[in-house]
Amino acid sequence: MPPKKTNIKIKHSKFNLYNKKKSKAQRFFKVLLTVVIVCGLGVLGYGLGKPLIKYLQERGTTSEQSTTSAIISSIINSQIEQTANESSSGEASGGEVIPSTTSKEESEPPVPQITDKIYYLAEDAALSEANLTAAVEAAKNSGCSIAAVTLKDTTGYVLYKTGIEGVKDTEVVTGVLTAAQIAEKITAAGLTPAARINTLMDRMGGAYVDGNFRIAQSSGGGTWHDNRVEKGGKPWLSPFKTEAANYIGNITAELSKAGFKHIICANTRYPAFHTVDISTYLNDLPLSDGAKRTEALWNVVDSAKKNSESNGAEFWLEMSGANIVAELRDCTDAELVSDAAKLSNVKLAVNYDVTAEMFKSNETANTSENSSNTSANVESGSAEYQTAKKFIEKANSVLGNAQYAVRLSTLSGQALEDVTKAFGEAGIAIL
Repeated sequence: MPPKKTNIKIKHSKFNLYNKKKSKAQRFFKVLLTVVIVCGLGVLGYGLGKPLIKYLQERGTTSEQSTTSAIISSIINSQIEQTANESSSGEASGGEVIPSTTSKEESEPPVPQITDKIYYLAEDAALSEANLTAAVEAAKNSGCSIAAVTLKDTTGYVLYKTGIEGVKDTEVVTGVLTAAQIAEKITAAGLTPAARINTLMDRMGGAYVDGNFRIAQSSGGGTWHDNRVEKGGKPWLSPFKTEAANYIGNITAELSKAGFKHIICANTRYPAFHTVDISTYLNDLPLSDGAKRTEALWNVVDSAKKNSESNGAEFWLEMSGANIVAELRDCTDAELVSDAAKLSNVKLAVNYDVTAEMFKSNETANTSENSSNTSANVESGSAEYQTAKKFIEKANSVLGNAQYAVRLSTLSGQALEDVTKAFGEAGIAIL
């Protein structure tokens, strides 16, 4: 009989080989660390949870707002891009075309402005084909962009073959080329054609268009002359005569229509009246009334300007610089400056013909003030430079807002350089 098995009981010990009994301090720090971790997780959970819950609640609304914002942004960006494209192509958003500097000008060159230089052809340039060819060649070699040809001189001769009724086929016309032929010749040389005419200083045309000064009937009537005929007295066109203003306007209309891009009117002035002329021979005219005198002169200018511009030509009024700065401007081409409003609407071509002596009276009146600045003036430039500076100051005061450029035809060498410098510093164009 096999032996009886005995059950062996294994006694489990609470002792773990891998756990060592911790000290009280270690147990304290472990508890503290656990507390800290739990608190940290709570704070972090609250910080992340609240925005997360808010995000989940508002996600639908936010998505819609984001989509709307994106659509609006897209529309705005599209509109900006469209506007930019339309601006560059010259088209506005309403189907309107924005004027550009290249649309019309590509097919029709713009009229040069007052800053372009003018070459004045010889006085007899228009009288023959040979004269015109030589003069245009000289203009082409000058480097200027505009060639101005005189087509009505101070005697009143018309230096081209005009078609104006009353004067065509008369002794007034001395030219053999038409206005169109002259303009085409200048244009063919790569230059812009300008026509220069003398207006009221005219000894010929008035007899054919009934535009002369006439002696008052109370003094015998007849054509008035600026001196006795036996002493060389000549008639003048009268600005008080509508016929005279119309005659000048007809000439500028004919020239601008023929292709001249600039019309320059010179000698728009009264003759130097004698006292007896005003008091006796011409006493039916308001020659003692400055305002009416100026108004009559501007009637002639307005007629010339209107008819020039009717065919796209730019109108210029020629004046003497010496007359502009003179103390007395009556019976000169600068008498027109007394109407500042009218003057501001025209461009002036000013002949710089001044001298230092013209400013001596002002310097004498201010001797004490000028004496302290004498050395400074000498150091700052030559006498010609200083004279130009004084002219600019006086001219700007007289002319106000009028646009003007100057012609320095009487100067050369160092004097020309010094005067050019003065006008350049003042921003005034040189013709």
